[in-house]
Amino acid sequence: MEHDNTLKSYGGLREFLAALATPHLWALLAWYDIRQRYRRSVLGPFWVTLSTGVMIGTMGLLWSVLFKSDVRAYLPFFAVGNIVWTFYSTQINEACLGFTQFENIIKQIRFPMAVYLLRILMRNLIILAHNCVIIIVVLVWLAPPLTWVAWLALPGLLLGSAAMMGASLIVSVFCTRFRDMPMIVQNLMLVMFYITPIIWRPSALGPQHQWVATYNPFAHLIEIVRAPLIEARFPVESWLWSLATAAILLIFGVMLQGRFKDRIAYWL
Repeated sequence: MEHDNTLKSYGGLREFLAALATPHLWALLAWYDIRQRYRRSVLGPFWVTLSTGVMIGTMGLLWSVLFKSDVRAYLPFFAVGNIVWTFYSTQINEACLGFTQFENIIKQIRFPMAVYLLRILMRNLIILAHNCVIIIVVLVWLAPPLTWVAWLALPGLLLGSAAMMGASLIVSVFCTRFRDMPMIVQNLMLVMFYITPIIWRPSALGPQHQWVATYNPFAHLIEIVRAPLIEARFPVESWLWSLATAAILLIFGVMLQGRFKDRIAYWL
C-alpha cells in the first residue's frame, strides 16, 4: 500500500510537470476565457480595473480618516495589499470549481488535471496585470520615487503565484469531492481578509497581538510584493515564510493530485 502511494505521488509530479510543459495550451485557453468574458465590451478587463480603482480610492480615503493616517502613506499600502489579495483570494475561490466548471472537457479529453488550474491562474494573472495600472498610478502620485528594489516585487509575485498554485491543487480536489467545501473556503478567505494586514498595519497591533501578522502566511505573501514597492525594502523574514509556504503547498498539492487524479472524473 505504501509503495502504491509512492508511485501515485510520483505520478502526480510527472503530470504536474507535463502540465507546466504546455504553456501554449493553458495560456491560450486563459486568453480565450478573458475574451469570452468581455466580448462586445468597450473597456474589456479594464472595467474590473475601473471598479477596483474606484473602490480603492474611496475605501482608502475612508480608512485613512478612520485610522487617522496620512493618506499619502496609507493609500499606497492599501492599494498594493488589496490588489495582491484580490489576486490570491480570487485564484483560491475559483480553484474550488476548477474541475466542476470544466466537467464536459474532463470527461471527453485527457489533459493533465493541473492544466485546468493553470488556466485559471493565468486568467487571474492577466486580470492582475490590468489592475497593476492602479498600483502604478498610486505609486507615481503618492509614493516616493521608485528605486531598483521595486523590481524585487516581480519575483515576490512569482513566488506568491506558486503558492496559490499549490493551494489550488489542494482545494480543487476537496471541493470536487465534497460540494459544501467551496462555501467553507469562501468564508475562510473572507475571515483571512480581515486578519491579514491589508486595511490595517501590523504596527497597529500591540505586542501581545503581533502573532496575528507574524504567523499569517498571507501577510508574508503580500509583504514580499508590497515592501519593495512602497518601502524599497527586501523583507527577508517574509521571503523565508513565503518560500516555506509555497514549498509545503506545492508538495502536498502534487501528492494529493497524484493520489486522486483518476477519481476526479467520477466525482463530477
